[in-house]
Amino acid sequence: MFFIPVLSHLDIVHPLTNPDHILYVDDEEALLEIGRAFLERAGSIIVDTTSNPLEACETIMAGRYDAVVSDYMMPGMDGIALLKHVREAGSRVPFIIFTGRGREEVAIEALNSGADFYLQKGGDPRAQFADLANAVRQLAGKQRAEAALRRSEDMLHRAESIFRAAPTGIGMAVDGVVTEVNERLCDLLGYTRDELVGQSMRLLYPGDAEYESALQQMDVQIRKAGTCTLETRCMRKDGATLDVQFSSTPLDPEDPSRGVTFTTLDISEHTALEREIAYHAEELVRQTNGLAVANRKLNLMSSITRHDILNQLTILLGNLWMVEEAEPGEDISEHLARVKGSADRIHRQIEFTRDYTDLGVRSPEWQRVSDALGTEGLHGLPVENEAGDLAVYADPMLATVFSNLMDNTIRHGESVTRVCVRYHPGESGDLTLIWEDDGAGVPAGEKERIFHRGVGKNTGLGLFLIREILGITGIRITETGEPGNGARFEMLVPRGMYRV
Repeated sequence: MFFIPVLSHLDIVHPLTNPDHILYVDDEEALLEIGRAFLERAGSIIVDTTSNPLEACETIMAGRYDAVVSDYMMPGMDGIALLKHVREAGSRVPFIIFTGRGREEVAIEALNSGADFYLQKGGDPRAQFADLANAVRQLAGKQRAEAALRRSEDMLHRAESIFRAAPTGIGMAVDGVVTEVNERLCDLLGYTRDELVGQSMRLLYPGDAEYESALQQMDVQIRKAGTCTLETRCMRKDGATLDVQFSSTPLDPEDPSRGVTFTTLDISEHTALEREIAYHAEELVRQTNGLAVANRKLNLMSSITRHDILNQLTILLGNLWMVEEAEPGEDISEHLARVKGSADRIHRQIEFTRDYTDLGVRSPEWQRVSDALGTEGLHGLPVENEAGDLAVYADPMLATVFSNLMDNTIRHGESVTRVCVRYHPGESGDLTLIWEDDGAGVPAGEKERIFHRGVGKNTGLGLFLIREILGITGIRITETGEPGNGARFEMLVPRGMYRV
């Protein structure tokens, strides 16, 4: 007769962490209760019981259990018949025959029928159920391990299938050396698998710069996000380069030294399309800007034609009328001087419209400042040229800038005797080109207004044209001289727009 021992505080009870769920089948209800008590006290085992083998068949096939423990001698269906039924139905659940029948032929039949373990009842129930609990744990653990292995193998087969059939180039590398590649990557790069495996990843890049840049970006992204995606260039075996999207992930996030898996997607067509779109977008912007400039030119020249020249014609014709109406002997020299002045002003305005029409027509070019200064000293003022070999990237009308500056100096400098042209580099990488004289200078309130169209004692167009010419390549001009001590025009040339 079995009895249930009282467990003392020294008995070890395993925590129910991921417990094994078993079905215990026996026609003795009392034995089922005793067995459940022993097994569940042993720890990490949950026990369902039934005394009906037919009911057990349905329950087992539902797939709820990690193991089955069954008596051998039971009415209606013995334990081996139950075992055979379960195995014929395709269940692999671990099955233990636990019986009081100790005949050897029963044990052999049980094992031949698919039993995983055979245990005979009798003796010390504590030791007996401890053995049964150990058998349950081992068989259930083995079953889970085999199931996990089958799942892993299935996933591996699927991964291998994806690896082979993927439309994207896929590979693996350890310490920068290629260890595996799929067929698509070989096709993409023009190599065979044997030519790629064992080679450094450097082989895939056009140069050291691209390779080092890719390594640096991968390291930063993987440290930050655990994976990386970047756009770079790869080189085929035939030397052709491809624009690719390269993605990489460590095989083991906890140990990157175990290697990485990477994908390579050819985006050459996509990149070419992006470049074409960008080119057309830039071309559209250029054309739009060109239309805006042309429209501004037309408006300005229309204004000069309609307003400025018509005003001068009115002055000219009015003074000619005054000459015609003068009495014999009357002094008409003042009227004739005004006629000449208006004619000269009309001439200069027409010359301005010609120059302004040419503005921006030709592409900017590199020009030596000394060459653009030309022979400005022939105007009667000496030019101290300290520009040396300085060259600036500007509109081809750069010479007109210095011609108009000299004209402005002579007309408004009053006591001017000399001009100096020099430059100095700025702290931010730009450069300041300076035109200064020793004349009367510009009043403080006029330093910005003198660049506006129509401001000035002459046509009011010279300094306006200068600012327009320089502005084409981002050169800004301001007047910074001290009134009474000469004019000083500073031309700020951006970084990259000058050579010394």
